[in-house]
Amino acid sequence: MTIRDLSLRYEGTDHSRETLALSGVNLDIMEGDFVCVLGPSGCGKSTLLNIMAGLLQATEGTIEMLGEPVTGVDWKRAVVFQTPTLYPWLDVYKNVAFGPDVRGIDKKEAEDRAKTYLNLVGLADFAHARPYELSGGMRQRVALARALVNDPKMLLMDEPFGALDAFTRNTMQDLIRKIWKETKKTVFLITHDVDEALTLGTRIIAMSPRPGRIIKEAEIGFTLQMEDSQEDARYSPEYIHLRKEILQLMAEGQKG
Repeated sequence: MTIRDLSLRYEGTDHSRETLALSGVNLDIMEGDFVCVLGPSGCGKSTLLNIMAGLLQATEGTIEMLGEPVTGVDWKRAVVFQTPTLYPWLDVYKNVAFGPDVRGIDKKEAEDRAKTYLNLVGLADFAHARPYELSGGMRQRVALARALVNDPKMLLMDEPFGALDAFTRNTMQDLIRKIWKETKKTVFLITHDVDEALTLGTRIIAMSPRPGRIIKEAEIGFTLQMEDSQEDARYSPEYIHLRKEILQLMAEGQKG
């Protein structure tokens, strides 16, 4: 995906005031990247993700994926939100299979895909449970499987673990790292958690307060060094130094 000089203005309800949410964003995302975006609340992180997903249209600038302009939603880009948006009247299996069914994919292939991704997120035994019967972490696993079942080129995640308890959050982080390594998907993840960004991403993007601009990019490799747990690299000198640098940068941005 290529983003050039991207800006977005929100018009006030009385048409007399405008809010500049994003200003001059330039970003290249390569296939297989795991990009983690950090920034203060209200800096435009979710706005940027929604433009990338095709849910919003930028006021200025261009955005392309695989050489084609992003003009609307597309199965090539799947979104996982902080709160799982599951259909309560469907069981877990039917929630996951919904996308392929709507796209008219062969019934047998759709069934095989749904089973594959339910296995991948560890919910095969809960295929016929209803969403209200699941824990928060399990519902988010269903949302993740439903996003992946369409075989998207890019996975866009808007603070997907923000509402989870610490233990479940760590478990989900390990799961998404495992899925990313196995599927080779491109991932764009928004977070407020510096440690989450450092232990998941191959690149970190730091954004300024509104209007959101990219103020730092860093290539990182901690997640590539990890096997089963994020603790493998968390206490290395390189990790501690970069964590301190990012926290300082964010603090300076808040003051500015």
